[in-house]
Amino acid sequence: MSASKQIVVQDACVIFDLIDLGLMASFFSLEITVLTTPQVIMEVLDGDQMNITNEFITDGKLTIEGNGSLTDIEKMLGENSGLSFADSSVLELAIRKSGAVLSSDLKLRNATARNRLTVRGILWVVEELYTANLLTATEAIEKLRMYERINDRAPRAEIKALIERLSK
Repeated sequence: MSASKQIVVQDACVIFDLIDLGLMASFFSLEITVLTTPQVIMEVLDGDQMNITNEFITDGKLTIEGNGSLTDIEKMLGENSGLSFADSSVLELAIRKSGAVLSSDLKLRNATARNRLTVRGILWVVEELYTANLLTATEAIEKLRMYERINDRAPRAEIKALIERLSK
């Protein structure tokens, strides 16, 4: 990685998963720049989740980038069937900032790949936390097993493979 911090643009599903897994504070300890859009923040409707999210916004760890062009976001929406307006705003921001997209939403992940951007998910977060010594192998495995329970769309095969690597 270069001297500048890696940029990741996160969507709402990642915010929810990080909160549910109790990983929000650890995640923001990673040496990355985390951005999201006002449209994503508007999807955080639960009061407790919003309070947690606002802590990281206030601390300057989660930056809301609202400078995207409405025309560009609408273009993303039109070109990528099935994306929500918020997802389209994430994609537009990632393209504009040359950042990776952090999402577990299949349609957004596919649209990101089609635009030749890096796409990552919760498994990447857990592995990065482990690599940065912010989670032990035991804690990482526990979070991965919890992820399987709380998110019925979690990638089971990839989780199993990561658990096997962490168990060695």
